[in-house]
Amino acid sequence: MNDVRPEIYAGHDSVIVRMPVGRRLVRAIVSREALETRFQAGHSREAWVDTYRANASAIEAVVQDKLAKACPEPILISKYDFATP
Repeated sequence: MNDVRPEIYAGHDSVIVRMPVGRRLVRAIVSREALETRFQAGHSREAWVDTYRANASAIEAVVQDKLAKACPEPILISKYDFATP
């Protein structure tokens, strides 16, 4: 059985995710600043990954939107990609 959960890991200043979209895996890079500013993540890599998981649906919606606009991969997600709270 195939596991369709995204592969997630923290880089130096971002969370890198491989998520299934249609029949392929798409790589997205979510900036530390987006996680800390928009989702109140802590300042550790573990906190960034936990925050990504807690807000995956909102982040993945942004990825889907960027893919629909034909953005090249990897999809880069910054704090400016989210509506102002």
